[in-house]
Amino acid sequence: MIYRAALSLLFLTTSAAAASLAVSPQERDLLGITVEPVMSLAEAGTGSLSMRVTFSPDGEWAIKTPLPGILSRTFVQEGDRVQAGDPLVIVRSPDFVDLQRDFLKSRAEARLAEAAWKRDQKLHEAGSIAERRWQETRYQHELATAEYAGFKGQLLLAGYGEKDLDKLSGDSVISPDLTLRAPANAIVLERPAMLGDQLDGSELLVRLGEPDKLVLEAILSKSAAAHLREGARIRLADGDSQAVIVFISSVLDPVSQTVRVRAIPDSSDGLSAGQLTSWTVLSDQPVLLVPSAAVVKLEGEDVVYLEVPGGFEPRRVEVRSTTGGAWVVLDGLGPQDRIAVTGTVVLKGMSMGMGGGDG
Repeated sequence: MIYRAALSLLFLTTSAAAASLAVSPQERDLLGITVEPVMSLAEAGTGSLSMRVTFSPDGEWAIKTPLPGILSRTFVQEGDRVQAGDPLVIVRSPDFVDLQRDFLKSRAEARLAEAAWKRDQKLHEAGSIAERRWQETRYQHELATAEYAGFKGQLLLAGYGEKDLDKLSGDSVISPDLTLRAPANAIVLERPAMLGDQLDGSELLVRLGEPDKLVLEAILSKSAAAHLREGARIRLADGDSQAVIVFISSVLDPVSQTVRVRAIPDSSDGLSAGQLTSWTVLSDQPVLLVPSAAVVKLEGEDVVYLEVPGGFEPRRVEVRSTTGGAWVVLDGLGPQDRIAVTGTVVLKGMSMGMGGGDG
């Protein structure tokens, strides 16, 4: 009876134009309204992350056999560091001989077709040859140019560089040995092929990883991942290295009920691929949590009741639910705010009594 009287009094004394709800300490006790500060990530007990160091998607290379042949020489072994352009292996290939021969032949034919085209172009401008002959000459020139470009592209795909092409074009010396080189400064992670191996094409010869292109990956439970957000900064537990969380998967593994989280370190110093590291979410950018019971729907929006002098103020928030009983606050609250965590149904009723509605 006393509870109903107090509730009626609150509705009668709350102005429709008021920005906050006036609730005295005695009325809080009577209506079962309790207040707690917004929790930070550290207070929620999920401040530590175990993350494995791995190569970024654009920092790992698979050097494969471009043409059938035999592995005739290797220059590296697992663990070696190489610089961009360093030789890795040599493949001896009859197909490579044919490709170089075809390249030189098409280059000569393209030059001959270009000379004929330039000659007939002048004759055509002077009116000395028929239009049909001029069109045929131009067609032959374009055809020869396209074929030459095609063989050049095949050599580039096979591992030739522009300097190799210039050398071949200059001295016309054909070699059966194709040297495959490192595309970047890297570490040799694997070299599965052996000298004398018969290669049919597409076999893995060397796998490389760029030590300056590392990422951090973790497999977390849905509830633990929900306490994180993209853009949050983390620090190595036993060092000064920092990283930023850039990806939290929205796909839940149906078997393990986990999600993948990825972060990018500011620097690769002190980190090695395969290393298991422990990180802490920085306190200057905490992830804020509120109990799920503190959030109510008001006019179709998520609202909490923020403690203000003399009562409470409805505050619109953007939150993300978790399976751990707490919701992550994405927007609308600060780490020093205090909110109602019980009695929110009563406060919602007061808000609706001011002219609001439940959408």
